[in-house]
Amino acid sequence: MKKNRKVLWVSSVLILLAASSSVADSAPSGDMLLKEGIEAFQQADYQVAMFRFREILSNPKEKNFHGDAYFWIARTYLALSQGEEASKHLEYFLSRFPENPYFMEGMYEKGRLLFLQRQYTECIEHLDRFLKKYPDSPYAANAYYWIGEATLALGRLKEAEKIFNFVVTQFPTSFRSEAARYRLDIIKLKYREEELLKLLQWSHEEHLKALEEFQKREAIYLETIKTYQRRVALLSSQDYQGEILKLSEQVRALENELSQVRKSEETLRVEKATLENALMKLRVESAPAKGGIESGGVADATTLKNLLELLQVKQEALALKEQYLQKLKQEVIGPEEKKE
Repeated sequence: MKKNRKVLWVSSVLILLAASSSVADSAPSGDMLLKEGIEAFQQADYQVAMFRFREILSNPKEKNFHGDAYFWIARTYLALSQGEEASKHLEYFLSRFPENPYFMEGMYEKGRLLFLQRQYTECIEHLDRFLKKYPDSPYAANAYYWIGEATLALGRLKEAEKIFNFVVTQFPTSFRSEAARYRLDIIKLKYREEELLKLLQWSHEEHLKALEEFQKREAIYLETIKTYQRRVALLSSQDYQGEILKLSEQVRALENELSQVRKSEETLRVEKATLENALMKLRVESAPAKGGIESGGVADATTLKNLLELLQVKQEALALKEQYLQKLKQEVIGPEEKKE
């Protein structure tokens, strides 16, 4: 009985070993997983590709394919625009698998990754080392192209132009040749843009200079005008002071003389009125008289009449003189403004 149980246990173990061996034999190999992962990557099915490459790393028996898996995982992350993960896996691959067949391509991919991470100087330096180490690499055209792109990104147009011309002339059959021609056209446009910007800047600077010069001249003109105004005011108060005083004296003299004439006119008017009254009285008193009395009265009346005529002539002369003096006064001080 015990012997039968022992035989049964051994048989079960053998069956289990056979089953596990069968399962292991049916599992896909690392080579198959790598092939499937690359095909998925080329079809842009990055999730499937990543799963296949991870399967390789999870199987210790596929250690020979671990380097390949790390390289393609780095490329997959790069295709997914996950630069940090791509850089981490790529650096691990380059440091651990220097003898891997993908090592040269990995070196090139590192240069491209540096460019995508905007580390332009590091990209140029790394790809330069790559070209020195692998001058006949199938990735040489690509390496030169990315050096040109990094140089252009740094704003060194002349250097970038030389590099892109080198790609066009030395690698005419590469697909990078057409891309390099496009970049050369872009550089020409950049040259024109820089020229226009310089012209615009120069024009703006000239405008500012002209505006500043105009403002300076305007300030000088305003100050000059103020200076002239002060000088004119000063001349008005100094150089013409004597003339003003002289004219003022003439006006006062004319006014005094005019005042005297008016007083003389008033005196003549009084004298004339007195004589007219005396003549009237004399005529009344002499009206009934005869003989000597009449002859004497006539003589007195004639005398009075002659006096009146003289007074009239004198009064007219004084009136003319007053008009003349008034005219002189107006010429000296100017016509008086009419008041509204």
